[in-house]
Amino acid sequence: MLDNQAIVKVAVPRRVWDSYDYSVPSDTTIPRIGARVSVPLGRGRAVGIVIGYSEESKYELKDILNVVDESPFLSEDLVELGSWMSEYYHHPLGSVFETILPRQAINGMPAKAEPEQIWRLSSSKDSQEIKANATRQRQAYEAIRDRGEILESELKQFGITKSTLKALEEKQLIVKSDVELVLEVTPSPYTLTDEQEQAVGAIKSSLNRYESFLVDGITGSGKTEVYLQVIEQVLRQGRQALLLVPEIALTPQMTARFQERFSSMVIVHSMISNAKRFETWTKAALGDIPIVVGTRSAIFTPFRDLGIIVVDEEHDHSYKQIESLRYSARDLAIMRANKLDIPCVLGSATPSLESVVNARRGRYRYLRLSRRPGAAKLPSFHIQDMRQREIKGGICLPLLQRIEHHLDQDGQVLVLINRRGHSTKYFCQHCGWMAECDDCDVALTWHEAPARSLQCHVCGRRYQPISTCPACGEKGIAMLGVGTQQVEEALAEAFPNVPHYRIDRDSIRTNRQMTDMFRKLQDSHEGLLIGTQMLAKGHHFPNVTLVAVIAADMGFLSTDFRGPERTAQLIVQVAGRAGRAQKPGEVWIQTYDPDNVDLQSLVRDGYEGFTDTELKIRADSRFPPFGQIAVIRAEGTDENAAEEFCTEVLDQLRPSDVSVLGPVSAPIRRVAKQYRFQGVVLAQSRKQLHSALRLVERMRPKSRKTRWSIDVDPSDLT
Repeated sequence: MLDNQAIVKVAVPRRVWDSYDYSVPSDTTIPRIGARVSVPLGRGRAVGIVIGYSEESKYELKDILNVVDESPFLSEDLVELGSWMSEYYHHPLGSVFETILPRQAINGMPAKAEPEQIWRLSSSKDSQEIKANATRQRQAYEAIRDRGEILESELKQFGITKSTLKALEEKQLIVKSDVELVLEVTPSPYTLTDEQEQAVGAIKSSLNRYESFLVDGITGSGKTEVYLQVIEQVLRQGRQALLLVPEIALTPQMTARFQERFSSMVIVHSMISNAKRFETWTKAALGDIPIVVGTRSAIFTPFRDLGIIVVDEEHDHSYKQIESLRYSARDLAIMRANKLDIPCVLGSATPSLESVVNARRGRYRYLRLSRRPGAAKLPSFHIQDMRQREIKGGICLPLLQRIEHHLDQDGQVLVLINRRGHSTKYFCQHCGWMAECDDCDVALTWHEAPARSLQCHVCGRRYQPISTCPACGEKGIAMLGVGTQQVEEALAEAFPNVPHYRIDRDSIRTNRQMTDMFRKLQDSHEGLLIGTQMLAKGHHFPNVTLVAVIAADMGFLSTDFRGPERTAQLIVQVAGRAGRAQKPGEVWIQTYDPDNVDLQSLVRDGYEGFTDTELKIRADSRFPPFGQIAVIRAEGTDENAAEEFCTEVLDQLRPSDVSVLGPVSAPIRRVAKQYRFQGVVLAQSRKQLHSALRLVERMRPKSRKTRWSIDVDPSDLT
């Protein structure tokens, strides 16, 4: 059939809206859909993807220069997915494929799979060969010793450089070898509960067809074991599996469980090199990798025979890309599973409201895990009214007394405050001047560690502290607001004999650091754990009996319609760290607004009660999941030009069958010297929304200083 078609449609990875037609020379084999071809483009050349064929073209065509791949580099489902993404997210087709493809693929590198390398300890020598001051060598040696072996692809997440390995290799302390990809499955050591059995059976019955499942399992109910047993069945059929997780660094126990059960798997995340990502793609496409575990971008991995997609913590906003092509990896997982006619499993202890409604409407098959295996019980929830209470380091006296009680009972205490740093405001007591970032319209946060400085938590810029006000010249700089460092300081003073650990992005920078800290906590029966949302995701702390949530009010009172949902999810997720073993757990939530309807529903009836309350609020406002939404954003160094263009786009939409709000300044008006404006587009149906957005998707700003974007299904309104 292809022999009669000499015109190929090529998606070039540039910011262009349409594919280009090229002719195929008579002496060249017609490339297959998904194959890469080198083509002339302007005065240069580019490597693009063949996405279709045509029998005629209205243009005078140029020949393709050569075919890079004899076999398709992208599977046909990914080619179709790329075209769908361009239409759904109203994004240039070429830019979509630029996002999908690894850099080496765009550069035309041949798709050849090199064997994976693995490092192990040598049996001939011991660590006495390492000098006392060779800290990095000792850390690398101990990491390999503790794990038994480390793959070359895992080096970055352990903070190990190749130069360090070379030094250890020269000392004959470690050896390198090729990995033999032989899949071995370790039998499960667990007996499934009745609910787990039902969930596993339901998913297994759908392994040869498309169906989406929502596994709504309370924290500690064994969702991971459900994933493992279903994936084991997929592998025994000779097929492959994809597991998406929000952040690899925050889910070490999840990945460890998979590594214990399956001998061959590859982890894909932002820390691996472009070359390694390209190699993983090639091996997965050849069928040499049975399981890929990865973050958001792993959804684009090609497979020879993918049999299932699992999305863990499906509610997590990390699955949403917030720059350039603003896609949702969770939604793409469902779409890709549909195209491949395979099941997609979404799992969460706190499902997104969209997924809850999809399950209630029958679009997803609902599977409930309501109990923890063994004797572990769910923690009890309590509200701590902070009004007219004495506060120290962000914690009121009654809560300090509860903390003391649990410590006296040999329980560990986890304190969540989702703000890092010491103090959130740095100001003059005389004139009211406040330290703000020079490049962003945000207040600077005071940090005591790792170095005393003021930091912008938006752009990351740091400033030296001052003692004299730059506005009035007076001394008397003060601080307000509470962050993790101040809470740690207060608890260390209140309980000087109790070891304390702080987990935030200032104290934990590598996966190794987090793993080491968690090991200390699990081996100990006492301790105070202070941290941000990094603590909430999938960690097992068997000795934690009290979880205290600080400063939850801001989320429940947020101007962002998703604010209450995210806050409730965070509270429930972190609450799940309490009472996971034999000891009962408690959760205390500090608040200045104890009568808040969302908070009351959460404490009284759990996440399900919160869901019912919040869905009624969403239904009244016609916000998702009861309406469709997109955000138009414009930004630039020229404030007037950015605002004018945002206005121009929204004005084009007003005559259509949608509601248009704005333009207004973004909640953070200026970020990294870019002034930001936005408008909200609301529609009753997807058809209405997309019809309207097609009217404006190709508009271009008059000023080169202005950039703009369309964000369909935004994760937030900031």
